[in-house]
Amino acid sequence: MEELRAVDDVPYMMRELLRDLAKRSPILGATIVSMEGLPLFSYLNTGSDEAAIAVLVSSAYSAGLQTVKELKQGHLKSVIIEGDAGTTLILAISESHLLTVIAPENAKLGLVFNDAKQVGRRAARLLQDMEPI
Repeated sequence: MEELRAVDDVPYMMRELLRDLAKRSPILGATIVSMEGLPLFSYLNTGSDEAAIAVLVSSAYSAGLQTVKELKQGHLKSVIIEGDAGTTLILAISESHLLTVIAPENAKLGLVFNDAKQVGRRAARLLQDMEPI
């Protein structure tokens, strides 16, 4: 029988949220990082360095912000990085947190993106619960 967790065990709930995303969507992993590039929560099947990913994700998002600002395209919603072997989605889920989803090349990006947005909304609520009063 699975151990019951307290409602206020936000770190556990965040990890479970990312794990459930990985089970529901055909992804290689997901992370939540701070805008400053600090790794907070992750569920990665890639064997990648969490700290390095956090810094790269934060930098890519920052570059996207500057690009959107310079081109006068409104507010940045997401950054999509497409490589030969897969796609990385970066979504702002709060003013200070990013959700990153790593998908293989054969993933249906519409489904992955939709699942990521749903998880992002849930994660944002959990992160709000962690904020000091």
